[in-house]
Amino acid sequence: MFTILTRAARLVAARWPVLLAWYLAGWLARYLLIELAATFGATSALAGLLIMPLAILARLASYIAMFLTLREAMPAFTDLRSKGEDAVDRAAAPEDTALPDPRGRVQDIFLVTIVPFFAFYAAWQLLADDTIQYAQSALSKVNVFDDRPGGRPLELELNVASISVIVIAYAGRYLLKRYASRLPRWTNLVAVYLESVWVYLTLFLISTYTKDLQGWVASRTATQTFDEFVASIAAAFAPLGVAMGGLEWAVAQAGGLLLFPIAWLTLAGIVYGRALAKPKVAFPTTHRYYTGARSRIQAVPQGVRRRAKDIGADFVGRWTPLANALVLIWKAGVLPMGLFVLAHTVLESATTWLLFAGVRIIGPHDLVSWWMHFDGMLLFAVNVILEPLQICLIAAAYDFCLRRLEERREDGADLEPKAEVAG
Repeated sequence: MFTILTRAARLVAARWPVLLAWYLAGWLARYLLIELAATFGATSALAGLLIMPLAILARLASYIAMFLTLREAMPAFTDLRSKGEDAVDRAAAPEDTALPDPRGRVQDIFLVTIVPFFAFYAAWQLLADDTIQYAQSALSKVNVFDDRPGGRPLELELNVASISVIVIAYAGRYLLKRYASRLPRWTNLVAVYLESVWVYLTLFLISTYTKDLQGWVASRTATQTFDEFVASIAAAFAPLGVAMGGLEWAVAQAGGLLLFPIAWLTLAGIVYGRALAKPKVAFPTTHRYYTGARSRIQAVPQGVRRRAKDIGADFVGRWTPLANALVLIWKAGVLPMGLFVLAHTVLESATTWLLFAGVRIIGPHDLVSWWMHFDGMLLFAVNVILEPLQICLIAAAYDFCLRRLEERREDGADLEPKAEVAG
């Protein structure tokens, strides 16, 4: 059960300097790209937000590089590769196509991970942190452009311009993927950028209008009446109110503690691309609803059906690696995954304790002249220490999942897995 911890320690000892270099490179690239986006965002919100996805891609690139740096030191992963099951190097392509050129594999990994990584990035407020940093930097640059309109770097509305950009980016990404075999290799980089643009702008607009919708709902009379009714019930039955409050707090805390490390582990699974055998689902092909739907689909023109099938396959393919990684984690066992979650939580809490220790060691200083400038440097130093440790722990846990899967397969508990990466 403690294999994950010992394996993580070995990964740290074997790859620490390289991991540190990749983390610093990603942090520096992200910082510079946010500053570049802020420079353009001081005059045009859309221009700045079109550059911001590059900053997130820089962070994603550093994480992918760190994960790939560790794979040669992961015993279960290397054992599977020696058996000819190199899942990372498989292409996002149908079975009857050839494997891609090795120089294209990193782009394949990027395209597979963008959607889940951006969703993960937004769910844990990392996207909001980057956006706040961008907005603060852009607002500080507004005075430099006194003769130009600006001052609203986050004012992106759901209008013809924003929708057009999202549609063009999505369509461009789809076409580049469809005709990748006929296009130069550098177009893979364009596809990565277009994928990040439509995902980022979509998440940005969703978050913006979700806040507006929540504010509108909260201001409605019906919502306020319901809240007053719930408060009156809680006041009349105090023990019930306390129990419900405690249950809500426990669910919120447990959700954060469990979902955050599992999301990281799932992201590692997508990067490493170790897929499982696809379950066979039997459809009731003789049922009248199935036959009726099939006849209606057959009535649609063949060209329309072909395009709809391509788009559907593209959408499903984005989430197939995520589902495969989740199944792999599930089959690893509750106790080992519980230990991994506990270790990950300890590392997360270590950030707070190290910051507290740093403040105590440095001693009291003026808030404005000292801490307003130095606190960012202290947080950066703590992250430099803990981020590579976190990546090693995640890689060790995923390697344990692979080992457990191989043991189950040898015992006949699982079907023969198929190694692939969906794109």
